Amino acid sequence: MSTQSAEKLLWDMMTQYPSVYLDMKKLREVLTLLSDEQKLHILQQRYSYWETPLRYAADRDHTEMISTLLTSLQSSADRLKLLMVSSRFSTPLHTAAYFGHTESVKMMLDCLTADHQRQLMSVQDWSDDTAIQIAERGGHTDTVRVLREYQHRAEQIQLQLQQQEEQRRLYQYKISLSGKIM
Repeated sequence: MSTQSAEKLLWDMMTQYPSVYLDMKKLREVLTLLSDEQKLHILQQRYSYWETPLRYAADRDHTEMISTLLTSLQSSADRLKLLMVSSRFSTPLHTAAYFGHTESVKMMLDCLTADHQRQLMSVQDWSDDTAIQIAERGGHTDTVRVLREYQHRAEQIQLQLQQQEEQRRLYQYKISLSGKIM
């Protein structure tokens, strides 16, 4: 199958059929035929009701589809691009948090680096709420707990990276001083 026909098939799969009835095996096969750039181009499009395929899956807690779409992309940066697409002024993470779909939230965050997790969790929706705030308001305690754990880990990793960078700069400074003394 050519990449053009794979692109068309993926477009047709995303627009003509309700996503819950997708043949996931066929979806995985089609995704392997396309470059990440081609996948992003198609998967970032809004279809019915202004929804992207990932937001549709998050809304319905379709974890297999979430996993398939996100793991089809090679880099965390590309996954973040897909997760940052806003539909109805919220990301797929906001949607999963709103409905308390804890496993969907985990899948979305597990596929990202700590920095990308932090970026995604800091996005605010149309009412200036983050995913954590939405889950709190909805009373979804398990989802709130998971989001807070990811947020804490991402902040810890960011702090460690900053400390390593400070140590590296201090070391370079000491080396530059030792060269001037001699």
